[in-house]
Amino acid sequence: MLRFKRFASQYNQAKLLRKYPVGTILHGYEIKRVLPVPEMKFIAVDLQHSQTGSQHLHIDRDDKNNVFSVAFKTNPPDSTGVAHILEHTTLCGSHKYPVRDPFFKMLNRSLSTFMNAMTGHDYTFYPFSTANQADFKNLRDVYLDATFNPLLKHQDFLQEGWRLEHSDLKDPNSDIIYKGVVYNEMKGQMSSSNYQFWTKFQQSIYPSLNNSGGDPQKITNLQYHDLISFHAKHYHPSNAKTFTYGNFPLDDTLHRLNEEFSLHGRRNLKKEIPKPLDFATETRVTEIGEVDPMLPPDKQLKTSMTWLCGDPSNVYDTFVLRVIGNLLMDGHSSPMYQELIESGIGYDFAVNSGVDSTTAANFFTVGVQGCSDASRFEKTVHSVLENTLKKPFEPKKVEAIIEQLELSKKNHKTDFGLQLLYSLVPGWINKTDPFDNLVFDDILSQFKSDWAEQGDGFFRDVIERYIIDKPCFYFSMEADPKFSQTLELEEAGRLSQKVSQLDSADKETILKRGMQLQESQNSLEDLSCLPTLKIKDIPRKGDTYGIQKRPQISHRITDTNGITYLRGKRSLNNAIPLHLYPYLSLFADCLTSLGTSSESYSEIEDEMKLHTGGVSTSVSVHANAETLEPQVDFNFEGYSLNAKTEYVLDIWRKLIVETDISKHSEKLKVLIRSLASSNTSSVAESGHSYARGYTGAHLLSSRAIKEAMGGIEQLKLITRLSAVLDDSALFQAEVIDKLVELKSYVIAKDEMKFFVTCDGDKQVTTVESQIQIFLNSLPDQSQACSFSAAKYPTLTASGKPTLVTFPFQVHYTAHSRMGVPYVHADGASLQVLSNLLTFKYLHREIREKGGAYGGGAVYSALDGLLSFYSYRDPHPLNSLNVFNNCGKYALEKADWHTSNLDEAKLTIFQQVDAPISPSSEGVTEFSYGISDDMRQKRREQLLDVTLSDVRNVAEKYLLDSKSVSAAIGPKLAEMKEELWDVKQLQ
Repeated sequence: MLRFKRFASQYNQAKLLRKYPVGTILHGYEIKRVLPVPEMKFIAVDLQHSQTGSQHLHIDRDDKNNVFSVAFKTNPPDSTGVAHILEHTTLCGSHKYPVRDPFFKMLNRSLSTFMNAMTGHDYTFYPFSTANQADFKNLRDVYLDATFNPLLKHQDFLQEGWRLEHSDLKDPNSDIIYKGVVYNEMKGQMSSSNYQFWTKFQQSIYPSLNNSGGDPQKITNLQYHDLISFHAKHYHPSNAKTFTYGNFPLDDTLHRLNEEFSLHGRRNLKKEIPKPLDFATETRVTEIGEVDPMLPPDKQLKTSMTWLCGDPSNVYDTFVLRVIGNLLMDGHSSPMYQELIESGIGYDFAVNSGVDSTTAANFFTVGVQGCSDASRFEKTVHSVLENTLKKPFEPKKVEAIIEQLELSKKNHKTDFGLQLLYSLVPGWINKTDPFDNLVFDDILSQFKSDWAEQGDGFFRDVIERYIIDKPCFYFSMEADPKFSQTLELEEAGRLSQKVSQLDSADKETILKRGMQLQESQNSLEDLSCLPTLKIKDIPRKGDTYGIQKRPQISHRITDTNGITYLRGKRSLNNAIPLHLYPYLSLFADCLTSLGTSSESYSEIEDEMKLHTGGVSTSVSVHANAETLEPQVDFNFEGYSLNAKTEYVLDIWRKLIVETDISKHSEKLKVLIRSLASSNTSSVAESGHSYARGYTGAHLLSSRAIKEAMGGIEQLKLITRLSAVLDDSALFQAEVIDKLVELKSYVIAKDEMKFFVTCDGDKQVTTVESQIQIFLNSLPDQSQACSFSAAKYPTLTASGKPTLVTFPFQVHYTAHSRMGVPYVHADGASLQVLSNLLTFKYLHREIREKGGAYGGGAVYSALDGLLSFYSYRDPHPLNSLNVFNNCGKYALEKADWHTSNLDEAKLTIFQQVDAPISPSSEGVTEFSYGISDDMRQKRREQLLDVTLSDVRNVAEKYLLDSKSVSAAIGPKLAEMKEELWDVKQLQ
């Protein structure tokens, strides 16, 4: 194997064996193998627990952001969501920590940089990360007890999974309805047509692999004893794989794992790897799904073609397949993009497109959404693949992929350990050796050697072996305008059938059980059994990232591993006519999509991939830290190896100065179609963020500008523009002319500033001279703007809550109130207040009682805005009432103690002190004008907040201040138009 060559020739074996001698027994674990990976600066250690056979993978790396995970193979036996609901209920209390939801309560007793639990296709894993060693031990203990010794109470199954309950617990005559966190979460997931397409595709291609998240139509078939049995079968050390990463000692973790695992014997578990569809013959499947309200009626089809391409355990073949997928589909110059997307066959690639190796087989899929002609799509895909055999891939495109891979090794990410875990778990669970996926340089060297020796014939052989003239799986999803209505009727019928089978004793039990659950949710708990960090664990002095500030070009010197990061910005304050603000985001997207008068964007993109790590343009808005006045900036960023920064600057010049909007009208139409096709899935995934943005826009100018550029109002604009694409006169007037005009206001050298992050003064000098050359290519000044009375977009509140209608099964809600600028002392108290409300009130009311997947309060320190939200919420009206009552609750009912205050501060400092990458050091000062001194003052204000301060700001900002509320989702009968301002996106 490649890794053994590396072991013998590239690393000091004696040094390795001294630290991790193969064959050594440590706390019941035998060190089986050791693998040095010098290109990534880590050592991998493979260990096995002698008693249970459990495998542990340790990645020893000098990184303070340590990771722990325990993972289980959990093939779902059906689509009731048992694996998903078990993931939730394991975290609702354990033998050592018998409190309600210790996982959630540990969120504010910790300085973790990440905590979560996740259910995959056929596995479940529980990862966390932290830079604090005491915190690591605390969380590791909670995670292990939660997974191996959970209480799994029936009441928790009812709360997290599903239950029958009266809509009004105080009224035994009120309707009996379905409730449950996972039930409503999956109703929200199924509101996304992309998710519907993806999950139905997976179930079709893997008939033996059920929907692990759970189908709402099937979730209500799950019984409590099924949950208990599933845990007993799967959550055993013999079925567990544990993982650690970072610089904390391995010995302590092995000791704790052995303590837990030695209580169990070894099981000879049959590792059932799901079998995919038989690809012996061509197969076609067509499903029905939700209408996408952002797309035209004749462009609702999603369709794809899939080929079986070997086994993921063959890591090298899988890597080569990914390279081919990249060459065929990634970027504007790829043949599939040009023939399928630019041609208009589809608006964008479908969500299942690309190479998928997360289960027991590799699949290569080409799919599109926004399609009207499946036959044309299929013929085009076959044509592109056949042409690939005749026309070789350009060598520079292959070289660009190699360059990107090489550069990625140097570009440090703070969540490297987590990302490594995510990449390993799916294959590791299904018997792929994780060591095979870690020998990065060996895989790449083998690839470069094979490509150099065989040329394009190397790719041709793989394509012929797996794809050309091989059986294909065709999967399509057609939109049904009555899809939501059908689901609602199905749910109503299913509910009616269950209720009809209840006798009076059953109904009495349901009423009593609902009251008991509410009583449990309202009860105060003794949390002393849970471990916690202390405020003294937070250093009073924060990290500093000082920059050398200059009038035009500022810089920071730090360890960047030979990479230079460049940022530029131009202030657009007082520069943009009011009617053009909504077009700013589209304009920024144009610069990295269209092309110049002399070069196509495909050519520019090839150059970008070959010489840089990426170049981007955007428009940002934030509130001034002292006045809350909006600051609008046009931004451009990029990075490369130190020797290639001139390419970043030259690409900036081409994109910013030379982009020809008028010439590339067809590319512009492709861009707008692509944006329109992704809008609905974006709202389905982040509806609470859209609702928060919409409410905040009625209170703050900076948020109103953001809303125009990227919120609900932007969705309306893209929908409107996509409707005029076929009308040349309207398209010219409504799109091209607006963008050309906007460019004349945006592009100029005045008001332009730069920030360089690199590893030496010599490099700073080099880049400064390159920046001057770039500046000389820009016009001196932009077109002058004459203002009307209104300088910025505004939204006027109607005095009623707003409903933005969407064909979802659940809602997303928000409620916003004004706070204070960043420098104001009340800001720290408001931030603590929002955290206390989230953890001590809203979680209980919105999630536990209301059944929403999530909810809370967020205070934006930069914008001075206090926002409340709910996510995938079946009871939006109740949530908005809860938000409105937060002030009264905080002043009259909240029984907060110093320990609660400390927990709130710990949660806040998870974000404040989260590790940052070298590329981000000093960016807060450059982008937002917030210096190290300002951050330090804010830090001290947060640490010094008292309970009296919290009550004062609750009274000051939550009682009589102006507020705005909104919901996104279906129109309910209670949302009468005299009480609600109802808006539609179409």
